[in-house]
Amino acid sequence: MSTLTTLSLVTILAPAIVAAQQNPKPGVIPSIREWKGGVGRLTLTQNVTIIIDRRDEAKLVRIANVLRADLDEIAKIHARIATGDHSKQGSIFLSLDCNDSTLKTEGYFYEANESVTIRGKSATGVFYGTRSILQMLELDPRHHSVPKGLARDYPLYATRGFLLDVGRKFFDIDFLRKYAKFMSWYKMNDFQLHLNDNAPMRQNKDWKKVYSAFRLQSAVHPGLTAKDGSYSRREFEGLQKLANERGVNITPEIDAPAHALAFTQFKPELVSPKYPKDHLNLGLPETQTFLNSVWGEFIPWFTSPHVHIGADEYSSDKAAHADYKKYINQTAAFIKSRGKKVRMWGGLKVGGGAEGVDRDIVVNLWYPGYHDPKDAVKEGYNLINTQDGYLYIVPFAGYYYQFLNTQFLYSTWMPHTFDNESFDPSDPHILGGMFAVWNDKVGYPYSAEDVHELVQPAMPTLAEKLWSGQPKVRSYPAFQSDAKVLGDGPGVFIRKPQVIVQPGNLAAGKAAIASDGQSGNFGVQMMLDSRAASRWIANGKSPQHATIDLGTLTEVGKVMIRWVPDAYASTYQVSVSVDGNQWKEVASTALGNGLTATHTFGPVRARFIRLDCEKPGARDKQYSVFEFEVYRK
Repeated sequence: MSTLTTLSLVTILAPAIVAAQQNPKPGVIPSIREWKGGVGRLTLTQNVTIIIDRRDEAKLVRIANVLRADLDEIAKIHARIATGDHSKQGSIFLSLDCNDSTLKTEGYFYEANESVTIRGKSATGVFYGTRSILQMLELDPRHHSVPKGLARDYPLYATRGFLLDVGRKFFDIDFLRKYAKFMSWYKMNDFQLHLNDNAPMRQNKDWKKVYSAFRLQSAVHPGLTAKDGSYSRREFEGLQKLANERGVNITPEIDAPAHALAFTQFKPELVSPKYPKDHLNLGLPETQTFLNSVWGEFIPWFTSPHVHIGADEYSSDKAAHADYKKYINQTAAFIKSRGKKVRMWGGLKVGGGAEGVDRDIVVNLWYPGYHDPKDAVKEGYNLINTQDGYLYIVPFAGYYYQFLNTQFLYSTWMPHTFDNESFDPSDPHILGGMFAVWNDKVGYPYSAEDVHELVQPAMPTLAEKLWSGQPKVRSYPAFQSDAKVLGDGPGVFIRKPQVIVQPGNLAAGKAAIASDGQSGNFGVQMMLDSRAASRWIANGKSPQHATIDLGTLTEVGKVMIRWVPDAYASTYQVSVSVDGNQWKEVASTALGNGLTATHTFGPVRARFIRLDCEKPGARDKQYSVFEFEVYRK
């Protein structure tokens, strides 16, 4: 047994290492909690051996195999695997021989001198230790070396999560497998999949035609499964296996009794007669019977110790609250009878409070107006901080975040804080945190790669705060620099979002100004960037205009305006100008419908093209254009 497991790092190293020679804490993400630097570095040679403690071979052999593949991927080191009782010079030794009672389950020890040793309380802890080794190599790509020293590393919070809404946008199983690897690279351990949902309900739409999806392939209710993308049992179990081997838990969420249009479209007899059509009728015993049958089919698929029942944003009508609470209790009881623990979204404040509701449910606290965190803790609930105002990404929506405010999250935010309410950092009711991607904009032309671009900066940032707490070593720019080097992790390659310049489009990449003066994620330049999903958004409460500068006098004869379907101008004009002062109208309509509009004219010579929006055509009272294209003919 290494004395590292029983003595403090300071006690071991203080007599042996001259402070001026100590290696600084390596720049891995998340930061190592306790570090005592040695002197010099250990280079891992091309014939390095990964030695598994022979007593732990069955538990650690998969981790050794993943480490071997990842060493090859990032450093072209072709390791071999062996078993033994101790490390050898130049080797990497993996062991569960660790008796530190204060080290958390996911914690590990790192020791590098003439060899590297990783000892963990669990296989997951050892796996996380291998991530740190690999990150050290990534941060020293020229020498393939790791710093000598000792580390004792463990998470501040047990739940370190990310949610992906696959209900409103399908992501194929290969992407989810890559994301499990991406999360594990940064020691994030909870990947929640929101498996069913629907587009927003509009009063003027036929509810049976509104988009909805349920993503698991059901044999009991085959008509329930989405036709535009779903996961088989084999695929889902394979995803869970890959994730679990890398310390990531897949948390499945089946959301009801609101956001339940997939269920009400499948069984119209269960639709609420009083509330929106994506609300189940909780007054019918058949509703509970049906949902129990859904859970009963899929719980055997799930390896996670817990599942998520949704339960968010049901009607705030007080008359509905008693049935809502009864539904939560009955669903939780059914799931617990099948051996699982239960999570739900915080929503008990709306309509009447939590009295009479099962307290043995973990609450994702997302909006204090729906369930106040102080109330929730007093009521006895354990919380996962998922507060929308800090942690929600809604791609290309123009509300919540496009990119999270990672500088604020890194420098200020902590999982024990909710707006102006704060708990003790060690409060056992605060289990951790989770950020989320909600794909509200059903049908928008964005890809999985677009989503990854939005998530990518947030993953290491949240990992840092949930594992290590307040940064103590690196400035935010230094952290960003390290994150850029570390990337997405070995074996994870997600290409950049496509930029498709249409042949002959004279406006692509050109300068523009708009009356609203907005720039950034939704400024006017976004409608000229040749990316399908990015867009200009302007307030529709008053007329707005945008002017494109082609840079030189050019013959033009056609424009194409790719309007956003739920934010467009019904009345607008297109004008051209030689000098930006005198304008000639070349196209107009009062019948805009939110579809792609093509207007031909001229041809005329012009340098400037102007779009004048006079009247919004959608309920959202916005003007929005995905792409504005200009052609000679």
